[in-house]
Amino acid sequence: MTIHHRLHFARLPRLATAGLALALALAAGAAPAAAAPPLDPTPHVTGPAPRAPEASTSTVTLLTGDRFQVDVDERGGQQVSRLPGGGPAGGTFSQFTLGGDTYVVPSEVVPYLGKTIDLRLFNVGYLVRAKLDDERSATLPVTVRAGRAQAEALPATSVTAAAGSAASATVTKKEAPALGRLLAETWRGAKGDAAGTLPGIERIELAAPKGAPEPPPSPLAADAPAARAAGEGGGELSYHMLTVDSIARDGTPGTMIGAVQNVTDGALATFAFTYPGEGKKSFMVPEGTYSIMASVLTAPATDLTSETALVIEPEVRVGADTSVVLDARKAVRYRPTLASPPQAPLIRSESLSFVRTSAAGDETGISPSGLIAGFTWKTYSDPVTGSPDLYVTPTRPVRKGDFKFTGFTLLAENADSGPEMGATYKLVFAYGDAVPGRLTPVVRKSELAAVRSTLYNTASDAASPGPVTRASYVFLPWGWSDVNHGYLPAAGERVDYVYSTRPGETYWQHVMAADTNEVILGERRKLRPGQEITEVWNLGPRTPSAAATYVQETLLGVGGPGSTVDEPWLQVCLACRQGSLGAVYLNGLADSAPLHSTSEAYAASRTTFYRDGKLAFDLGTGGYTPYLPMPLSLPLAPRPADYRLVWDFASQGNPQSPSRTEWTFRSGPRDAAAALPRTVQCADSTRPCSFLPLLFVHWNLSLDLDSRAKAGQPFDVVFRVSRQQHQARPAGVRATVEVSYDDGKTWSAPRTATARRDGTFTAPITHPEYSEPVRWVSLRVNARAGDGSTVTQTNIRAYRLAG
Repeated sequence: MTIHHRLHFARLPRLATAGLALALALAAGAAPAAAAPPLDPTPHVTGPAPRAPEASTSTVTLLTGDRFQVDVDERGGQQVSRLPGGGPAGGTFSQFTLGGDTYVVPSEVVPYLGKTIDLRLFNVGYLVRAKLDDERSATLPVTVRAGRAQAEALPATSVTAAAGSAASATVTKKEAPALGRLLAETWRGAKGDAAGTLPGIERIELAAPKGAPEPPPSPLAADAPAARAAGEGGGELSYHMLTVDSIARDGTPGTMIGAVQNVTDGALATFAFTYPGEGKKSFMVPEGTYSIMASVLTAPATDLTSETALVIEPEVRVGADTSVVLDARKAVRYRPTLASPPQAPLIRSESLSFVRTSAAGDETGISPSGLIAGFTWKTYSDPVTGSPDLYVTPTRPVRKGDFKFTGFTLLAENADSGPEMGATYKLVFAYGDAVPGRLTPVVRKSELAAVRSTLYNTASDAASPGPVTRASYVFLPWGWSDVNHGYLPAAGERVDYVYSTRPGETYWQHVMAADTNEVILGERRKLRPGQEITEVWNLGPRTPSAAATYVQETLLGVGGPGSTVDEPWLQVCLACRQGSLGAVYLNGLADSAPLHSTSEAYAASRTTFYRDGKLAFDLGTGGYTPYLPMPLSLPLAPRPADYRLVWDFASQGNPQSPSRTEWTFRSGPRDAAAALPRTVQCADSTRPCSFLPLLFVHWNLSLDLDSRAKAGQPFDVVFRVSRQQHQARPAGVRATVEVSYDDGKTWSAPRTATARRDGTFTAPITHPEYSEPVRWVSLRVNARAGDGSTVTQTNIRAYRLAG
């Protein structure tokens, strides 16, 4: 990196930044190159709230000639997109929302705010309400605090009336880019206190046209008290020019895709180099320390032959006008390998995660859960992108805020998807606080953990298309990722390998998407180097999962929506009592593995609850999409009582196989406290809780890969009866099995099941010969534990007969 300084700066009131939380905005049509910008501040309403207009789309040209599309919805919400052409800002502008209005400020205007130019001229929401959008007005009405001659000398400006030191004027929108260029050239050439001023011009203000609603007060004035409280005594904030240029790996001028972020608070300044890439660029930024992360390309990203390197300068001090050159020639190659590769050809995909977090908590870069953004940053390499080599510059640990770097390498034998795909390797290099100087590690076979899986198809009359995916989610201390090979694997046995540079801090969760698109989730667990585990997926019909619910889900968890999972091990008791409230998380369905669970929508679901024989509530019937986890609150009596809970469901993925689970149990407020491990909490984590003694049934049937059994043959119905996860096994369990071959219209006499040493039960039956009317087998188990709790588990069309 090369840095040059030039000592001149502009001074602006701090309230122009801290009070408004200027946020990142990008050129129209471009996805954000950086992480999501800071959230808009809470609206500061200083006058009557404007009436929400009807939905509309308008074009607004600003004082500088920059053009924006403004979409207003029925509730008054505003979305802004930059349109091509217009002013000299080159797509660099700040955007924030205040009082329900959106302000868009081109970078060449920032030095003038609070001094020479009225910020309300950039309130695009008000400009639309005042009918000053391009569809209804070709000019912008302004008041110029200057003599007539000085006002008329401004580009694009026509004076309509003048009195003393003020002139009423209009700015012609088609000619406004010339005024924008004047503003940019003037502040760039100014020195000292002259920066942010126009010779002969005291101020340019918005002049509301006749009949227009009253414009809102200037945010700069309205926010002054809050700004003084938040910003170093309300003093002035120094602004400087930050210029960023780059050199590509081949020594030619580079093209950049990336982000510039103030590492004290990204709300002060966060800017982007937008896709498909930009050259040398300058920003007016407040004095401070900045992170600059950019992919430096030899040509714009639309040129598929361009070479790239990720250049990271995580801490650049800007105390004067500063120039930074991002030199991609300093980047090192990222290329992990296996010490003992298989004989089969390996298909390689690689991606980089790099997240810079300011001291205030906002982020730029690509998180582990957002690696798809690497297609924009050009930090994702696979056959689709031409498998380019990845390069990145080494860094040192940061002193302010945080930085995390992770490399992901996926390898697959023969193919990266489809039935011909062999073993896959998911290698995670959790480097953490800095990019090391060497990125070509060699992973030994003894460092890999092996996951042996058997994948089943769902029972069906139609031929199965096969499983959709078999994947491994990884949870690191600073994020999670679901990037994987493993799509469209063949049903049957397979082996996959995982590796992490931090096995003691890494949790893995294996996942299968069945042929019905039902997503089955496994346990989250650590895997040691050299460890081997075996898992069976999608075997048998669905029954309620016995797994405790994870507090932080990758989609929507107990802690709320979001992708942050920093405590992946933390669970909440599946079914526990606290006082007179029972919290039951019916958090999905399991296959033959009791601790598997599914993430799916139900075609139909009904839950009923009875207390001492009387109906306490009925949640009704109908289809709905649950957002897991879904806690069910049971109103319990303040004394020991008998309860009955019934759950009927049918999944959207397999509605032909509905299930019914009926629990009975007894519970009282003085039941023994649950002995939970430290990684499991009660629904109210501040108080102890007691287990609700529910029993769970899970089938363990000997079926072929299409979930079928031979007709006309003896067959053992094998199942397991257990308690919820973390609760002791039930004692004194007795169970019977019933079978139906007409979808539950009639049932066989109950057959006593025999307990086996491995904790399962078995009951022998004999299948009838195959026929069209007799091709499906339905199952029912009635089980009772020694404490009197019972479960009746019914599965219609549990499996199919082969014929």
